[in-house]
Amino acid sequence: MKLTKYLVVVALIAFMGMFLVSCESDDAPLEVEPEPMEIDLQTVMSVATAADANPEIVRMIPGTNDKAVFVASATNQLFPITYTDIGFTIDTPLSLAPGSATAEMTSIDVSPVIGGTNYVAVCVAEADCSKGWMLLVDFSTGAIVATVTGIGYNPDGCAFTKDGSYLIVACEDDREDRPCKPDGRHGGSFSIIDLRSGVASATLVQDYLVDWDVDSEPEHCETSSNGTVVVSVQETSQIVIFNTADLPLNADDSDITIVDLPTDGAGNEAEPDGLFISPDGTMALISNERNGTFQMMALPSGVMYGTPYIVENDIAAPPYNVDARKSTKRTEPEECSLVAKDGKLYAILALQESHAVIVYDVTDPAAPVFDSISEAGVAWAADVGMEKSTIGSEGLAAHPTNGIFFSANEREGSITMYKASWAD
Repeated sequence: MKLTKYLVVVALIAFMGMFLVSCESDDAPLEVEPEPMEIDLQTVMSVATAADANPEIVRMIPGTNDKAVFVASATNQLFPITYTDIGFTIDTPLSLAPGSATAEMTSIDVSPVIGGTNYVAVCVAEADCSKGWMLLVDFSTGAIVATVTGIGYNPDGCAFTKDGSYLIVACEDDREDRPCKPDGRHGGSFSIIDLRSGVASATLVQDYLVDWDVDSEPEHCETSSNGTVVVSVQETSQIVIFNTADLPLNADDSDITIVDLPTDGAGNEAEPDGLFISPDGTMALISNERNGTFQMMALPSGVMYGTPYIVENDIAAPPYNVDARKSTKRTEPEECSLVAKDGKLYAILALQESHAVIVYDVTDPAAPVFDSISEAGVAWAADVGMEKSTIGSEGLAAHPTNGIFFSANEREGSITMYKASWAD
């Protein structure tokens, strides 16, 4: 009998222990296997800029988690941005004197921290078809610390190397934009500026001619931490690859790799615009404005992964705009970026004619997978139909880790902020 009572007591104690553990587990967070991370892009807010400011290019400030900057080419100003994960403000602009009444500030890039300072490189193009120049601006003070002349005609894109040693400038010299360009001047060039003796002592190393065709005109450039540089040559649908270790480059093209980009399924030429190199330097993302595609490329070989991916296949119109009057440039992918997160790689692209930023999982670079899309601009709801977009999402900036992105909407004159799922 005593043994039976003892067993009953033990059973009751065990039951109560299980009950208490169960109660405690109700209060404790459950350990659930995490879902695979996705960007799941969301528009946070859009803000109109100064009237007729023409915001074209926006960049994050390297080494910060709350700063960005965009260029207003029509007013020759830099506008700093301060942001959190729930919104942003456009701060007091930095007004610059480009040095000529016929000059236009076309594009920018921001350096890594050099001697405790971020510098903004500003491309200045001359409307009279003479050579352009670069302004190097201290972001913290707005002071122009150096002016580099002698670069190519109509500079339209630039990129600092990741160690701050060089600045690469794509000089497109586009006859369509500048009818005053002489008939005998073919193509464009990319200029290389040496910063190794300090930004204030910046010097031009080389202006490398890209003149193998009447319209072989560089549009944009990007760099990687291992010295690889990629340059898009828009009208001839090519990519140029070289390494800063080979500077100065031989004029016979022996130090560069030229890649001819494939057409889409309908035979339309690519005409690359935006470029971005993956954080590990092994791949580049190429966005093609003419046929509305993007494609991944192996570096430094230039071998293309898969086939050109048509972004229009993932766009619902409305609410997004597709310029159905045309057979090409219907969505017009412009600037782009790559972000790595939790073992995945994401491609982010601004779509000029679709008032949108779109995201793909390109972890398998040969087989992109649609992730999400979100609207750009203040008046995006009215920007639908068969006409040209009134918003014009052209510039794109993506923070490498915190999940915050911006688009610069040139035609509307606005800046839009987005966030990824992990930004909260």
